Amino acid sequence: MNRLLLLSIFVLLIPNVGAQTSPLPSVSIDCQDGPHDIQVLPGSSNSVVVACMVYNDSLFTETIEFSVTSDVLSHSSPGSIDLNPGSEEEIEITFSVTNSHLPASISVDINASVTQANGAPCVFGCGEDSDSFDVRILQFAAMSVAPRTGTLDIEVDTSGEVILDITNKGNDEDEFIVAIENRSSLESLGFEFILNNTDILKSNEQTPYSFGVYASSEVAETNLEVAVTVTSSFDNKISETIQFTLRSDGAPEPVISLGSDDTALIYGGISVAGLLITILIIFIAMRSMRRRKVVTFNDDFEDFSDLDDF
Repeated sequence: MNRLLLLSIFVLLIPNVGAQTSPLPSVSIDCQDGPHDIQVLPGSSNSVVVACMVYNDSLFTETIEFSVTSDVLSHSSPGSIDLNPGSEEEIEITFSVTNSHLPASISVDINASVTQANGAPCVFGCGEDSDSFDVRILQFAAMSVAPRTGTLDIEVDTSGEVILDITNKGNDEDEFIVAIENRSSLESLGFEFILNNTDILKSNEQTPYSFGVYASSEVAETNLEVAVTVTSSFDNKISETIQFTLRSDGAPEPVISLGSDDTALIYGGISVAGLLITILIIFIAMRSMRRRKVVTFNDDFEDFSDLDDF
């Protein structure tokens, strides 16, 4: 009570001061305008620093304490500072989160209050002030892609399937775009790819993704590596590429078909060959018959020779 009386007398004895000077303990605080962004992608600091200016507009040497309301944000700040009359000081408040935090905009309040004036506890007319701003936790994109299909063997005029496991490693929902590198070149070889985007995946959600591959009758024998790129819809700078082996024996060798002219030549050749064989058989038969006649004549002649002997 005595201290309060002395303070009142001291205030009454203070001469006239400028309009900017308070006869009572007072404080004002002014922080950087927001929003202040926190990046939470892997490798970042996961924090942001906000600067605030604190002013002592009174004739007292003051002890000023601070309180911060920041919801889910962790924070560190000076608990208190001492300011001489008419002086100012900058303080820094650090806000931080972990990677698990979803994107959000959070309102932060900073309160500054005078707790001591000229070394005595301030119990009457103690000044206080506050400021507020927004801190935003930003979304980031990340993923992991693991192929289930290492090699796809496919026959001509049939379809096959390639399966990937895609996991959303970002901190919010995302959709992923799947593309085949050098697709036009592969299609010129006779392959066709049936692709769709993924469903929307929540953070840390995994899905098996499949796409079709069709080999037309034009496909030749094939054994090559195919690159598949998966890209975030939220941030197209974030992508991952995997490979699988595409194999095909190609179309079977075509059966040679003969035209009418070729067929006529073949039949003509067969006819000539048949005629030659027939002539050869007749020739052999006639020669055989002549030999038989010669043998018979010789036998008859020998019979006549025997008669002469008598």
